[in-house]
Amino acid sequence: MIRPSLVEWAQALLGHEVDAAGEAITAFCRKPKSTKRLHRTRKRLARLRAVLDDFATLAGVSETFSQRIARLHRRAGKVRDSDVLLARVKKYMDDASPAECVELQHLQKLLRNRAKKQRRKLRRALLQ
Repeated sequence: MIRPSLVEWAQALLGHEVDAAGEAITAFCRKPKSTKRLHRTRKRLARLRAVLDDFATLAGVSETFSQRIARLHRRAGKVRDSDVLLARVKKYMDDASPAECVELQHLQKLLRNRAKKQRRKLRRALLQ
């Protein structure tokens, strides 16, 4: 049995992670309001980023590609953070006083607008 070289192994590993991230990105772009698809995309980008950090040089991957994946991962994180904050505000509203609810509704509106804007930016960046 012929064993693949270390370079071939690293390239195959990166290829697998690129394919998995690509599938997650495609699913997210088809339904960008889905928090599950966003989370899956962010997770796959994180895994790809980790593999790139360790094996990009060995596999011959350009620094530009690694930097692009890092930027996409950070942008996806911002969207995810907005989703998490919105969920927390919604939960806080269950036990809030009427005066607090007014403030939380204002915060919720701001967070929704921010999340919407961040989602558009992410989708645009992923499709480039």
